[in-house]
Amino acid sequence: MIVENGYKELKPLHNKVVEQFQFCEIIISGENLGYGRGHNLTFSEDYDYHLILNPDVIFTDDSLSNAVVFMEKNKNCGLLSPQAFWRNGDRQYLCKRYPNVFTLFLRAFLPKSLHRLFKNKLERYCMMKETQTETVLWQPDSVSGCFMFFRNNVLLQLNGFDKKFFLYFEDTDLSLRARQVTEVAYVPDVKIIHHGGNVSRKGLKHILLFSHSMFKFFNKHGWKFF
Repeated sequence: MIVENGYKELKPLHNKVVEQFQFCEIIISGENLGYGRGHNLTFSEDYDYHLILNPDVIFTDDSLSNAVVFMEKNKNCGLLSPQAFWRNGDRQYLCKRYPNVFTLFLRAFLPKSLHRLFKNKLERYCMMKETQTETVLWQPDSVSGCFMFFRNNVLLQLNGFDKKFFLYFEDTDLSLRARQVTEVAYVPDVKIIHHGGNVSRKGLKHILLFSHSMFKFFNKHGWKFF
């Protein structure tokens, strides 16, 4: 299934895809519904697992097989997060503590060269100490939406993403809700490369979207400033 989020009608390219891959179904959203609402259109009861994945993620040879093996061995786990790396090989930290306004703005808008001034605070938020070893970490507060490997029945129970979030914080919200109904695990044997991006580098539109979603998130889950 392919969701064309933002298209109003089928294009010739869509018809070619269906002709070549007859098992494929294309859904035209009619408007840009946002990341979460668009993704929710893909839900089905026909599968055991559902992978939420950003297009800037690269798998290793055994990323998905290791994820499935872990989930099969740990029936209590409903959501899995991988170990991630930047393209240059540096570690990327996808597990986070419950956010606060000050730390979010440091991460989103403070130049990287100044992060050292708040090193301890930023590292604590990213759970760097807890995820240094090659051991499974259970129940982080939230995990990144770039790669969320769900047990499908858990995702359906949660009704997927909250449609109130157009972009940003939809994954944090979903993570927090997932912890209420299942076990969440960071599994370092599942490895990916994630290109990622800084909000402030994407322009004013993304800064406004980020800020708007942040207000929605804290209004829903509770404000924490520091």
